[in-house]
Amino acid sequence: MLVGGALFAKQLRAAGMKVEELGNDHIMIPAYCVPAGSYAGLKVDIGIVVPSDFPLSPPGGPHVHKLIHPNNPNGPHPHGHVHASANHSVHFRDGWQYWSRPHPNWTQGARNATRYMEHVRILWESQ
Repeated sequence: MLVGGALFAKQLRAAGMKVEELGNDHIMIPAYCVPAGSYAGLKVDIGIVVPSDFPLSPPGGPHVHKLIHPNNPNGPHPHGHVHASANHSVHFRDGWQYWSRPHPNWTQGARNATRYMEHVRILWESQ
């Protein structure tokens, strides 16, 4: 039975996404095309650190390989709670930033990678 990053990657592939498994439950979606918001059409790499007990627990916020906002540990989305990824990941380092945006209602609905990526899409809408 798959769990963690392996399950998350399998679910993304089943949804037609290109996914790289980096080890340590780190997943990268290369050349993700931002679907909405002021950055629509921009291609960025998206990194996701998947908890080993996924789907019980959701991933935290996404890591973005494009410096969209200055690092800012405080304040609301979209400009706040943006951190250097190197402090939150063993794979996402220079040029990556972590958006601390956990899924708001994980226990109320399907617990899968497709639903998590819908959360990521909503984050981009409000940029």
